[in-house]
Amino acid sequence: MLEIEHYIGRPSLAAEDGEWQLNLAPSLQVNLNNICELVLLTLEPRYCRLACHYQNINISVAESGIATAQMLADTHSFRQSLYYRGQLSTIEITDANWVCIGDDYHRVSIPIVLSDARGGEVPFGYLELYYSQKHEFLPKDISTLNVLVRDITSHVEQHKHTIKFDQARELDQLVSEYNKDWIYVKDAKFRFIYANQAFMSLFPKDKQQNVIGNTNVKEPSGQEVQELLAQDEAAFKDGQYVSTQDVYTSAGQRMVYETVKRRFYNTSGKPHILCICRDITERENLIRQLKHANDDLDDFTHIASHDLKAPLNAIRRLLRWIEEDCHNILPTESQENLRLVVHRANRMYQLLEDLLSFAKIGRKDTTTKRIVLKTLVGDLTPLLDAPKEFTINVAPAELTVALVPFKTIMLNLLGNAVKHNDKTSPQINVGFREIQYFYVISIEDNGPGIDPKNFERIFQLFQTLKSRDEVEGSGIGLSVVLKHLNQYGGRIEVDSDGENGTTFTVYWPKPKHGAQQG
Repeated sequence: MLEIEHYIGRPSLAAEDGEWQLNLAPSLQVNLNNICELVLLTLEPRYCRLACHYQNINISVAESGIATAQMLADTHSFRQSLYYRGQLSTIEITDANWVCIGDDYHRVSIPIVLSDARGGEVPFGYLELYYSQKHEFLPKDISTLNVLVRDITSHVEQHKHTIKFDQARELDQLVSEYNKDWIYVKDAKFRFIYANQAFMSLFPKDKQQNVIGNTNVKEPSGQEVQELLAQDEAAFKDGQYVSTQDVYTSAGQRMVYETVKRRFYNTSGKPHILCICRDITERENLIRQLKHANDDLDDFTHIASHDLKAPLNAIRRLLRWIEEDCHNILPTESQENLRLVVHRANRMYQLLEDLLSFAKIGRKDTTTKRIVLKTLVGDLTPLLDAPKEFTINVAPAELTVALVPFKTIMLNLLGNAVKHNDKTSPQINVGFREIQYFYVISIEDNGPGIDPKNFERIFQLFQTLKSRDEVEGSGIGLSVVLKHLNQYGGRIEVDSDGENGTTFTVYWPKPKHGAQQG
């Protein structure tokens, strides 16, 4: 059941002189006052009042006649009276309707019930009539009373529509005033029938009055006007037209606007065009900046590949030769120092490789390939540098994926499981299942586990949970995994109790229909 606020709005409720006052909208208040005057004239009670049932109490909203002290003393019982719940179709007045007020007055109460759009009941309140004695209502009096009650309900229900209209108008005004996009509507003859404030501000004030009702404000022969009309025709024909246009101001500043014109039908079934023109200059500038940043990244990748990797690789070779030639002649302490130097050089080379791999992510490859999961893991196993006792079990599965990023993800996760496993019988189980939109691949190991408090940390760049001298690695591998998954619309979950192994679960999106296969 709808609340009474839908019909009378949200009135202010205040207590004046100990009595509750419901401040209705002025237009509704005048109508209710007039109805009370009609009741007094046609049915001749000593006093009548109309009450609204609001916030679980009955509050007087209109009255006519003279109320005595006895009548006013009835206020408490009036406010707490039980509310009518039945359908009011025809008013019936019997002895049960009458309440004796002291020795001199009698009251009859007529419930006012509204109907909502779904046929339900919305109690409005009561019409109260006070007589010196029980009044005999003739048939014509009952008819009059029915008409007055219907009049009350009509005014209240009409006020509901007024409230909706005012709310819609207020919303439209807010949208028009604060929306900076240019918005207008044209009819089938390409005439403006609506334009918001932002669009109107494009024209001088003396020409704004000429917008509505015309096809364009500029001269019809202008090339720009002809282009706009061609867009309108395309929108009517195809249902939608989208364009992006560069505009240069008198000061030479470049502005970029995106225009969307969409066909729609009004309540009468007549076609119209809704046009929204939006300033996307800032967005386009950001895209250009990102493109420049990507170009700079490509330059860095090229420099790193040729100017850093080559000398670093030469240093690694020289260190290996020194280690081979001087292994038997160096003291134990010097041998350990040389081993650390070789280790650090190898780690720097791996770090550079991982950084280059991370930097290259972003060139999305939409080509997919059908693979056998066990075959892929088998191809990766020699790259893991796993001990002979390491066991890798793979569930049978075939899936269609973008091979390069998926292979990189699997290599990093498998390598991570091998690198950190400290058990005498190390093991990895690669599981597989399918859900509606994803392949679900799990990589479960029996290693030392990961403390749950570090779950977010492990996916950050350069983060390792052990000393870099204890475990080979750059701290980039899981960051590469997460970046690839974010780019392709996947996700990853990690589960561990910190002691008994770790499970990484990868959700890789299934290919959409029409995806290119290599």
